[in-house]
Amino acid sequence: MGISEQRDLDALRAGLTRWVQSWRPDARDVRLAPLAQPATGLSSETIFVDLDWTLGSRHAGVEEHVSWVVRLPPRGEGLFPSYDLGMQGRLQRVLARSGVPAVDPLAIEEDDSWVGAPFLLMDKVAGRVVRADKPYLRRGWLAEATPGGQARLHREFVDALAQIHRLEWRSLGCGDILATRTGAADHGDGSGWLAHELEYWARYLRWAGDGDPPAVFDEGVQWCRANLPDPEPPASLLWGDVQLGNVLVGQDMGVSAVLDFEMASIGPAEIDLAWFVVLHDMAVDRCGGDVPGFPGRAATIAAYQARLDRPVTDLRWYEAFAALRSGAILVRAARLLARLGIDDSWLTHENPTVDLLAALIAP
Repeated sequence: MGISEQRDLDALRAGLTRWVQSWRPDARDVRLAPLAQPATGLSSETIFVDLDWTLGSRHAGVEEHVSWVVRLPPRGEGLFPSYDLGMQGRLQRVLARSGVPAVDPLAIEEDDSWVGAPFLLMDKVAGRVVRADKPYLRRGWLAEATPGGQARLHREFVDALAQIHRLEWRSLGCGDILATRTGAADHGDGSGWLAHELEYWARYLRWAGDGDPPAVFDEGVQWCRANLPDPEPPASLLWGDVQLGNVLVGQDMGVSAVLDFEMASIGPAEIDLAWFVVLHDMAVDRCGGDVPGFPGRAATIAAYQARLDRPVTDLRWYEAFAALRSGAILVRAARLLARLGIDDSWLTHENPTVDLLAALIAP
């Protein structure tokens, strides 16, 4: 959630009621239950909505109940300079209709007059979420699952990631959907995406650090520029925030849905793979070990390569880039918390990416 204001859930409920009445003119006596907000953070907001209505016209008298999820941008400042929910919704629609376990939005509402902000409306999908802010590899439902169940989750997670990367993103129109985010990066020979992505994050770092980010991150940007992989691997559609916390997991430990495309872009698939590897390795260090059903770093990379059907290259560079981006986001989070008067020392002075990035860019 943004840091400036708490969202007025009663006003949101009233606005959604008006929107539903307009969207479903055959629905009578629309009744929304009190809204539930499952978690708060510094990024997009998720609201659970349960509602009932009575159908009119030729289905007069039929009662219906639905459970929805509403996704909104943060109210106030967030982790990113802007939030394009229309882009996210259109991308989810393409993914869902291409066989990826993503949620196809019921509606992509870009008119902010209804609830004070654009929003995505989706069916609620059954599943549990890994709480990445907890030591989830040590305790909780994932740690308590059988090794076989853990292995299934890992396998389906890697499958979904490779499936996204194998999509024919150009013919699916993903370049147009992400044009505002990626600019005119393609040089006509399939290159240029990586340099564009690096410069995007260099600008983000300056913004996130209020013009004064920790020195190691500036050094990381310079190192990444000087060591940019050449030749550049082929471009793929990038999920962006590839982590276990961004999937819904069924009771059978299978992946019900992949979530959260606010960091989606175009570029080498190695960007996504390294992001997952780096964040998971940091979680392993923080939790004091991995769960027994996960196969480990080398086997994860090997399994992913087999599904992608090409070798990954220059992984050290991409891991340094992942550490740089993750660290920049933590710097932004620290700045936001400091403005709230919350102790941010664990982010400012114990940012876990600092030592990792320094080690990766060392000669």
